Amino acid sequence: MKLKFNNLKDLLIYNIKYYRYVNNYSQEKLAELSKLSPRYITDVERGLHCPTIPKLENIAKSLNVEPHILFMNIDRDKTIIDKMNNKRQYNQK
Repeated sequence: MKLKFNNLKDLLIYNIKYYRYVNNYSQEKLAELSKLSPRYITDVERGLHCPTIPKLENIAKSLNVEPHILFMNIDRDKTIIDKMNNKRQYNQK
């Protein structure tokens, strides 16, 4: 399922959250793996912060994707999107 985005920042934010759900990670787990604070991950996903290249590399590595993937608008799994839209993820690592 392809989605439309207003700009590159929105795509990046969405992809970080999407791959976090793909990996079944909480924001806290992603923060731990990325060596960032949970608050920072929350603020990135809310669009309040835009990560630097080194931070993006850490986030991508933690999400098991290459950094450039976070900037690509690809077909996505509808079940993951539905999970994201429920606003609450259960059974997170």
